Amino acid sequence: MITKFFEGLMVKMNMGLKNVQNLYKKYRIYFIGGALGLVIIAVIVALSLGGPISSGPKQEVSMNEPVDIVLDFYGSWLSAAQATSTDPYQLRVADEPLLSKTLRERLLDMKEAPQDGVDPVLCQTTVPTQISALPVYERDETAQFLVMSREEGALEQAIITLTKQGEGWYIEDILCSPGEFPPEREFSFQMEGFLLKSVPPPLNPEYWHIVFEENNETHVAPLYFSAESICTNLDGSESVCSPQQFSEPSRALVSGQMTERGVDVNKLELK
Repeated sequence: MITKFFEGLMVKMNMGLKNVQNLYKKYRIYFIGGALGLVIIAVIVALSLGGPISSGPKQEVSMNEPVDIVLDFYGSWLSAAQATSTDPYQLRVADEPLLSKTLRERLLDMKEAPQDGVDPVLCQTTVPTQISALPVYERDETAQFLVMSREEGALEQAIITLTKQGEGWYIEDILCSPGEFPPEREFSFQMEGFLLKSVPPPLNPEYWHIVFEENNETHVAPLYFSAESICTNLDGSESVCSPQQFSEPSRALVSGQMTERGVDVNKLELK
């Protein structure tokens, strides 16, 4: 079973550039952001993070990944909201052309009639010092993310919906959720798969990656180790992970936290 999976993986690595790009769209795993975006069959050629912005007849869109669009917009809004001499409206962040017309109009209306002091984009009554973004889902034509404050005890969160038009994406809507329960700051991750380090761009071969299957789809995620990452060797002994001792392809069970950049490894068990 393992051999069959890995042989299939190697076949996919030899696919042409065009097929790889199509597979990238189909088999994407999300980080923030994802969540976000990194996914591979074994080889992924991603769109440039500095992709150009193109304009359609009705809505301006970006060729960047949805997670990057969210982070760029929220970074601009947060910086403007934190400023003492200006605000997002004066800096025309609310007029961002990658927002839908309906959303832009609603934000401008909220400027005139704010709701209980809640920022309509950050969905917070107090401007946070930092925010984080987590993916909810990404499909062929739509994607959704959560943006929340990293402040202790902050429950409110923004729900951002993006829509695909042509080959690009735009922010369709932003809704505020009261967050009755404290949101998870990171996604829990526990998957069994193969450890690989020899990965092509845009993946970084400086890091180990886990290639795994979920729902009959193949995904990849970069692994980040720390002094608290514990590895269980084939003989059952445990020690602080030393990635230099890994060989590829090794089968392993990886447990950790999914973050915007990848998986922060808590435990890794070689199989």
